[in-house]
Amino acid sequence: MFKSIKSNLIKYWHLALFLAISTVCYISVLIPPRFFWPAVFTSYAIPVVLILNMVILIIVPIFRLKLMLYPIVSLLLGLPFLLVTISFKSERNTKDSDLSILSFNAKYFRKLKTYDEFSVPMIRWLADDTSDIKCLQEYSTNSMYPEIDVTKQVKAHGYHSFVYRANIKDADHNPGMAIFTKYNILDSGLILNNQYSINEIMYVDIQKKSDTIRIYNVHLESMGLDIHGYKYFNRYEAKLKRLGSRLKWGAEQRSTQIYKLIEHTAQSPYPYIICGDFNDTPYSYNYFKLKRYFNNAFEEAGNGFGFTFNSLLFFLRIDHQFYSEQIEPLDFHVDRSMKISDHFPTRGIYRIKN
Repeated sequence: MFKSIKSNLIKYWHLALFLAISTVCYISVLIPPRFFWPAVFTSYAIPVVLILNMVILIIVPIFRLKLMLYPIVSLLLGLPFLLVTISFKSERNTKDSDLSILSFNAKYFRKLKTYDEFSVPMIRWLADDTSDIKCLQEYSTNSMYPEIDVTKQVKAHGYHSFVYRANIKDADHNPGMAIFTKYNILDSGLILNNQYSINEIMYVDIQKKSDTIRIYNVHLESMGLDIHGYKYFNRYEAKLKRLGSRLKWGAEQRSTQIYKLIEHTAQSPYPYIICGDFNDTPYSYNYFKLKRYFNNAFEEAGNGFGFTFNSLLFFLRIDHQFYSEQIEPLDFHVDRSMKISDHFPTRGIYRIKN
């Protein structure tokens, strides 16, 4: 028997090798970036590995039926990644008393493909949105000009606010993050406490009738995928090196930030919902770290692929909503009607369990 297996491995070494490569890619999500940074790049290959295994599964029966065993084993090992890639959930009945949440990286409310001019339609869209909670990343507001005084416009619709202002360039427009809520804010705070960065984790405790709920708004370190940011590097190799360095550094920073988030939620006396721009795909150590502690709204109440990036790399899902065990997700979807930012907004509807 063992002699037969050895003979097949030698004869079909290319399939055996690809199975081994697939397994290495899957295992990479278990390795913290700060311990072994090449695992960051290996994990990015997981979607490609899954697709290739599906193609192999279709092709190999033409030559020999038993060769299907190789891609089948690989796909079984990759089942956790298939489950986070696509979701098919039936619609659930919602009530007016359920909690609706909008999470949106607003790109400082600038016009499409530019940071030089404000988008008044985007600001009006946000102000008119009726969600109970609005979590904004890359937020911006300026009280000197009514058309771009976002805070005032949203609060005029009956919202309470907690706004974080980063101490960086463009300070006149108060870049940072914000949470708006129709409910009273009992407490609020910051977790990372780095006033010189737009990347922060903020939270508010809100009172909804007899329930107190904690809402986290998250904007983790960037993936560094802005190609235009490398225009000053003359050589192609230099640009790739810089991109690789940014991807490595960003993954390490997000790993540390996620650890602080997990620590903070462990001390929360209330049920909580976590929304934001995590800058991590479902094929990463950081995402699976989050899954070990929190439930994901897309996986439990979403449909389709849930892509959230409105740019060339449209197939990325880097904006997520997570929640604690005391929360029940009723619906999650990506709002593709707002196309001005480089992120699509995500919407979730939740209910507090009895």
